[in-house]
Order: sequence, then structure tokens, then C-alpha cells
Amino acid sequence: MIMTRVRAYAAQLGLLAALVALAAFLSTGPGRLANGTTDEGLRSDIGALLSSSRDLTFSLDGNRLPGVDLLRDDRSVRLDQIRDGLPGPLPGLIEDSWFVAEAGPVDAAVAGVFLKSCPTRVGVRRQTGSDQATRMVEGRRPKSENVSSSSKMIIEAIVGTVEAKALGLRVGDTVTLIGRSGKATVRVVGRYEPVDAAAPFWDDMRLAREACDRADEDTRYRATLLTDMVGVDLAGALTGEYEERWRYRLDAAKLTADQVPAMTLAIGEIRRHPPEQTAVRSAVDTTLAEFEKRLRAVQAVLAVVRTGILATVAGLILLAARLAADRRRAEYALIRARGGAVRRIAGRVIAETAVVVLPAALLGWLAGLLVPGRPAVEEPALVAGFALFGLLAPAVIAAAAARRPDFTGHRGDLVAGTTSPRRITAELFVIGLAAGGAYLLRSRGIGSGASSRSGTSGAGGGVGVDPYLIAVPVLLAVAASLIALRLVPFPLRVASRIAARGRGALAFLGLAGAGRSGGGSTALRSWPLSVLVVAIATGIFTGTVASTVGNGRDRATDVAVPADAMVTGFSFAVETPERIAALDGVTAAVPMLLASAAEVRSDASPLISQVQAMVVDASVPQFRVPGRELPAALTEASKTEASKTEASKTESSKTEASKTDVVPALASPRLAQRIGSSGQVDIQGRRYAFRVAAVRDTAPGLGTSVREFLVLPSQAMPIPDFQPLVPNRILIDGSGWDPDAVRTVADEGQRAQTRKATGADVDPSAVGGTGLAYPATVTTHAGYRASLDEQGVDGVLSFTFTAGVVAAAALALLAVALIVLAGAPARGQTLSRLRTLGLSTGQGRGLLVFELVPLLGVAILAGAAIGAALPALIAPALGLDDFTAGVPAEISTDPFLVAGVLAVTVLAVTAALVVEDAANRRLRLGTVLRLGEDQP
Repeated sequence: MIMTRVRAYAAQLGLLAALVALAAFLSTGPGRLANGTTDEGLRSDIGALLSSSRDLTFSLDGNRLPGVDLLRDDRSVRLDQIRDGLPGPLPGLIEDSWFVAEAGPVDAAVAGVFLKSCPTRVGVRRQTGSDQATRMVEGRRPKSENVSSSSKMIIEAIVGTVEAKALGLRVGDTVTLIGRSGKATVRVVGRYEPVDAAAPFWDDMRLAREACDRADEDTRYRATLLTDMVGVDLAGALTGEYEERWRYRLDAAKLTADQVPAMTLAIGEIRRHPPEQTAVRSAVDTTLAEFEKRLRAVQAVLAVVRTGILATVAGLILLAARLAADRRRAEYALIRARGGAVRRIAGRVIAETAVVVLPAALLGWLAGLLVPGRPAVEEPALVAGFALFGLLAPAVIAAAAARRPDFTGHRGDLVAGTTSPRRITAELFVIGLAAGGAYLLRSRGIGSGASSRSGTSGAGGGVGVDPYLIAVPVLLAVAASLIALRLVPFPLRVASRIAARGRGALAFLGLAGAGRSGGGSTALRSWPLSVLVVAIATGIFTGTVASTVGNGRDRATDVAVPADAMVTGFSFAVETPERIAALDGVTAAVPMLLASAAEVRSDASPLISQVQAMVVDASVPQFRVPGRELPAALTEASKTEASKTEASKTESSKTEASKTDVVPALASPRLAQRIGSSGQVDIQGRRYAFRVAAVRDTAPGLGTSVREFLVLPSQAMPIPDFQPLVPNRILIDGSGWDPDAVRTVADEGQRAQTRKATGADVDPSAVGGTGLAYPATVTTHAGYRASLDEQGVDGVLSFTFTAGVVAAAALALLAVALIVLAGAPARGQTLSRLRTLGLSTGQGRGLLVFELVPLLGVAILAGAAIGAALPALIAPALGLDDFTAGVPAEISTDPFLVAGVLAVTVLAVTAALVVEDAANRRLRLGTVLRLGEDQP
């Protein structure tokens, strides 16, 4: 019998089952995808760190080893002991580990030759796993000796092929290490090649160039030789430069976002109580803390969007349950007339619904399991909750309707006279609940604890959620719909009275029907529009947040890269910008100098500050950022003839600028407060006088992370011809240029500047194929902007924006369809009667438009208004500033979003007409009254 009833009402039960399956999928799939994207973002952030920051390294200076005989005590055996003693979950996340005993790196005489005043730095080390990581190509492995009786000490080492070429070493040469307490001579006995040069084993010992202490020496090599246990102990004892390290590599593939809080606590515990009284070297906890902060902000946005979508689906399930109950009102009335109890109706509905709802929930869950990603903690509870909700909702609605006195199959809006006091009280309670929740949300955040700006565990896991606060955006949308539906009958009644004076009846009948469906009707007739309001509000909220974050990132990109591209390097020859400007596609190349620790002296006090100083030709249009360009005092500044003459005077004026050569400058607020209105700044060995012409929080070209800066216009500075400023940035304007060609010219300019400063040529084949410690990098405006969308957890944010807008629009159209279907039988009877009076099919559609469009329009406008207001209303809980790369998040709405609302409105009306036509054809309105047929 149950299956017979299921087949008879397959359409209604099938719709309910489809919505339950959709709810189960949305409870599973998006959460898994969000978690997977979050985990990938964490792994990307950790994987991008240098080994010195990514690895957990415990270092111990050789001078802090009292009572330990370096030649006898092999402390590498403690490698596993230290790892096993780490607090959880760290031991299970370690991929590999090494023990390192190293002497140096220190200044060295390579093959007996010193390199001027900036010698090569060489270290010798013993590292576990060296034999497996190297392949000998010449000579043999080291066998150092320490024979006390004969005072014979021989330190042997092997050198890599790359290092041997760069340093000019051959097998049999010696390297003298000069430490703070003595010298050690190391003999090269072999040459090796790495088995895997990209392996993390080599991360902290690859050949590199580093800056010299003297500016005129440019850079020098830093290299490492491999030796044995005896050799490193002897080198450490002779030079006094000895250190032991236990280095542990975290496996990025095992990291998940839900482990971040536990990892942060574990590393904090290690810093408080390090093993073996060592010093901890790692920045992974800083990265984890920053990631967790951004993750909480992402979770806040995702929580609002996800709750809105799931609440909309729950409302649609209620609509479908009501639709199924309305179709069977006559059947249930017959059961009651024959003495059937309300619980019998409820039990019958549960039995019939379970046949389709429970398998549908299972299918939706299984479909969600196919989505790649990590399951959320609340996933089983959500799926079970929606399955139970879909199972009980039809029974509860049918039982509630069976108890009502108007349970006769007649139109509820004609039976109901006045609004129930209970309903008014309930509506006021919902409005008060929403208002109080908004206040708490702004002050506390979404998290259940004291921490603010936390979100659901579905976007990363491990973060508590206050169920009340997480539902506040939905409550606000529902409250807005209740207020709108309470207010809309009044203008509709006025409009219907005006329409009654006209000749046609369509407008009057339609507006009268819309007025009856407003605040004065029963709850079951008016609350479905709240579902539409929640769906629209969720979509508008998502779009507004996306527009706010996108505009903020656009502003941050304009500040960081104020041109089509920016070339960054250590130092470029003065003629390099001209050579880049000559390349195809480049229309202009502007030199720029950033001095990271420029000394600024105040004229009003002896205070000396070190700030980020920027020197650029501010008059060129390529440098200007619309709306955020440099002040006119800088862009319009120019050198006077007197200052040009003064700048070309004798060498004695190199260190002191003339008092008449005062350059207008842009200063940060903190710097301007400290130094006053004027001062002097040292730029590349010369002192320039300046006056503070403008004060701003940011300056284009410096990025958003610089808080104290000074910007000087180079076109107004008295720069002498014999000492031009050497740029380390070049701004490029143009299109279609080749980044590789720009990079090649820039590196040639760096080598030319190195040759000019040191008198030595740079081998282009050394150190990564450029011979430079800091090869030039080209950052395009578009590339930098795209990188802001790909950092860490930002992939989850992009997914949230896309999924939220698409899901909200789809669910809004589905809500309109269900609202039309719910009222189709009642409107069908009215249309049947009116058609006997001559109402045409087209006029029937017009009647539907007049009845539905006002209510749909009010619902869409209310949803759009609350969706646009939500980001500003709960902004403190969202933490949008964490996603705008350092610039304040200014709430803004994309004009395309307004167009999208209009498009959804048009689609909603079109969908209503299509659904109504389909329902009318099924109800056979043209024959119902004439032939006396019952409605199916």
C-alpha cells in the first residue's frame, strides 16, 4: 500500500527527494573541496619557504658543550631521540632528518690565494647521509687523521663540481680557514656530484653569493666542503668555529589545515623548552600563525555563505513538503472524516517519505564523497540532519494542517481573517533575535570562543562555531523579509483601489491577490518568500564581498607595481633603463632607487632615523597611478639652474648639499611626526636636503607593507654627473615585450655595474647561470595581481565567491518555481472561473504577472538590500582586511552585480510564467468547470 501511494504521488515525493539529495551533497562536497583547497594552500605556503625557515633546526654552539670530547662523542645518535621527544603532531609530520656538525663558514684562503679584502667564505661539515647523497667523480672520500703522539693533524674534504669550478679548486689543493681562535688547513682529496641536486639535503650548503662588508667589493662566494667526523672536529677545534645542528624536514604532503593550531602550540612548546638546551631555528610557526589568521577570515566568509545556501535548501525542502501536503489535502481530510487520528496521518506520511528520502540522502552523500578533499568534522551530522529534516517535515506540516479548522481544501487566504497574535510575537522575536545577533557578531566575531573572526570547521577544521552567531546573517535576511511582507500590503491595497477605477480587471484582481499573500495572510502563504530573500541576500553578500576584496587587491597592486612591470635587482648600471627602453614593445623605462636603511636627520632635532627611501623621476606619466599618484609637489618639481650648477661643483661638495637645493618629499605619517617639516637624507654616499611637501600612508612603488618611508623626485635633486644614483628598480611601460629579453638586459646591467664597482668580471655561467647573487626579476602588473588570488587560502575564497553566487542564483530561481507551484491549484480555480467569463490565455498570464511580480520584486529588493548591507554590518567579524594585501577593505558593490539582480528578476518572472503554464496544462483548466471533472 505504501508503494502504491508513493507511485501515485511520485512527482511530489521525487521533488522532495531531489532536494534532500542536493542538501546532502552540499553538506559534503563543497566542504571537502574547500578543505582540500585550504590544505593545498597550506602546503604551498610551507613548500615556498626557504629551508632555514621551513625546517625545524636545533643548533648548539661548540663552545656550549662542556665536558664533551669532540673527537669521541658522536652526537648524531641523538637525531632519532630528539625527533621522538617532540610534542605531537610533529613527530608524524617529519619527512627526513639530518645531523650537521660544521666548522664555519669563515673567511678562507682558497688554494693559498686571498681575494682582496672580501675573501671567499668556506665551511667544512659532516652531515649524515653524505655518502648516499654524493657520487664521486674524481679522487676519494676524506679520511682525516688526528695522531696525538706525532702531533699530526690532517683534515681532508671533498668539493662539489660546481664549487670547484667557481673557486678554482682542484684535487690536491688546500683551503685555509681563518677563524676567531686560529687557522685550519683543509686538503681537497676528491670531487663529487650530487645524486639529486634538487634534494633538500643540499638546501643549506649550495654555492651562493653574498654581499660583502665593503660596498665597492659587491659580492663574494659562500661554499661548503664535505668532510668526515674527525675532520670537522679538528677544524672546529683549530678555528674555534664549531656548531652542531639537528635538522628536521617537515613533510608538506602530510600537512592539513586542521593541524595548524596543534602545530603552532607544539612549536611554541619547543621554543619554551628546547631539547638538549639548543636554540631553535625556524620560521614555520610564524607562517602557520599568519596562515591561521587568514584561514579564520576565510572561514568567516565561507561560514556566512554556506549557512545561507544550506538555509535556502532547508527552506526549499519545507516548500516541497508543503507542496506535497497541499496536493493530498482531500485525502487527509477524508481520513480525518472517517475518524483517523492526526498521528495516523503523520505516521503514514513518514512511512511513504522514508522510501524515497533516505535513499536520496544516501545518494547525495555518496556523490559528495566523490569530491576530492578532506572531510569536515560536521559532515555526518549535517547529512543526517537533512535526512531527518526531509523525513519529518512533510509529516509535521500534514499533522499541523490536519489540526486547523480550515482543513477543508479551501484557499487559506480567503479563510484567514486576521493575523494571529502568536505569529506577530514570533515575527517580533525573529527580528529581535537578528538585531541582537548582529550586535554580538560585530563585537565577538563568529567563533564560539573569545577569539574573533573564526569560522566553520568545514573550511579548515578545528575552529569552534557559535550556532547562534553563524545563523545571524540568515536571521537578518528572514527579518528583512518579514518586515517587507508586513509593509507591502499597504501600497498594494492603494494600487488595487486605483486599478479598480480602470476599465480592465486584470490589474485589480492581480494586485488584490498579491495583497492577500502579504503580511495579512497565513504564515504558510507568506513565509516561502523568505526563502527567496535568503537566497538573494546570500548571492548579493557573496558578490559584494568578492567586489570589495577584488577592488582592494587592485589598489594594492597599483601601489606595489605602479607601471606595466617592475624589474628588481641588486644594482643596475645607469644606462640599463635606456637599453631596456630600446627593446621591442617597451615604450618607457624609468629608473628607481630603493634604499632600505637610509639615514634621515631632522633639522629640528639631532634625531636620526632609518627609513625606506625611494628616489624616482616622478614627472614621467608611466609612474602615475590614477587616483593614487604621487603628489603634485613631486610630479611638478624640477631643478633650478642654480642647483644644477651647484651639483656640478668640485669633489669637496660631495657629502653636503647646498642649503638652496631643498627637494620636496613625500613622507609617511610617523616619519613626518618625528622629523618635522624638513631634514636631510643620505642616499648612496651623498646628503640631500628635503622638505616634507606631503604626507601619505602609502606611496606607489613601495608596496603596502612599508610603514616608514621618504619619497624624493630625482628630477628635482642636485645629483652630480660624477656620482649618479645607481638604480635597483626599473619601471617598464609598454605591451608585447619579452620578459626574458628584459631580464637578460637587466642582468647584463648588473654585471656591468659589478665590473665598474669592483673591477672584476662576473662569470655569467656561475651561480645559476647568471653569476649574480641577486638575478633580476620581472614582476608584471597583471602577474602580481594574479598572485594575490593564489596565496595560501585565497583559493578557498575564490571558490566561495564563485560557488556562492552561482548556487544562490540557481536556488533563487528554484524557490520562485516552488512558490508558483504551491499556489497553482488555488490560482487555477480562479482562472477556471474567469475563463468561463471570457478570460483569454494571455490575460491569464497577465493576471499571474500582476499577482506575483510585486511580491517577487519586494523579495528580490529586500534580499538585495540586506545582502549589500551585510558586509558592512558584520565587517569586524569577516576580517576582509586580511585579503586586500595591506590596504583597507572598502565595502563596494560591482555594477555588474546590480545587473545580475535585474537579470535574476527577469528570469524569475519568466520561470514563474513557464511553471504556471505547465501547471495549468496539467490541471486542464479549460474543462474543469464545464465538465465537472476533479483536479488530478
